[in-house]
Amino acid sequence: TWGGFQGFQMLVLALIALAALAGASQLSADPDSPFVAYGNGTTWDISKVFKYPVTLSEKRGYTYWWDPRNVSCGSSGATTAVCQRADQYYNCGSGPAIWLLDQISPAKFSIMYPGGSEWRVTVVSFEEDPTIDPPVITFTAEQPFLQYDILVRGKCIGQPFGCGNAKPNEAALMFARLHNITHG
Repeated sequence: TWGGFQGFQMLVLALIALAALAGASQLSADPDSPFVAYGNGTTWDISKVFKYPVTLSEKRGYTYWWDPRNVSCGSSGATTAVCQRADQYYNCGSGPAIWLLDQISPAKFSIMYPGGSEWRVTVVSFEEDPTIDPPVITFTAEQPFLQYDILVRGKCIGQPFGCGNAKPNEAALMFARLHNITHG
């Protein structure tokens, strides 16, 4: 059966297997700061990447505001991590945010903001690129079923090992091997 402690163990094993297949590992979001997450002794901190809130525009003329602390979204007074202005204001994701680590070095991670209006969700992906300083943020796509994709590329994107060519320590590499995360 799936009840009791054995059921819980089976569920945990199934989730670990899915994470291994997906090639990503979940980081633990800091309960006191929406800018910070942790993984195996490392700290991922995006607080200094931009001055928040960040404003983005895309080719259809829609405007987006992103702030992990939340922004006011329209005249209703609602707050959300990502707000879109199209024909009206839409909550495109609030939280709690889900942090996923795809690669240790060069750093690749993402923050997913679920809980938007009408199932909207926004994924902000970060990719370390030592040739881009300061970081650049781009609205990349509106996926089917109301998923919004934003990409941050740059030398300093909140990675725990400093900016540019810093290398992760042995504990971080072991974490990456255990969770099948690539190291460039």
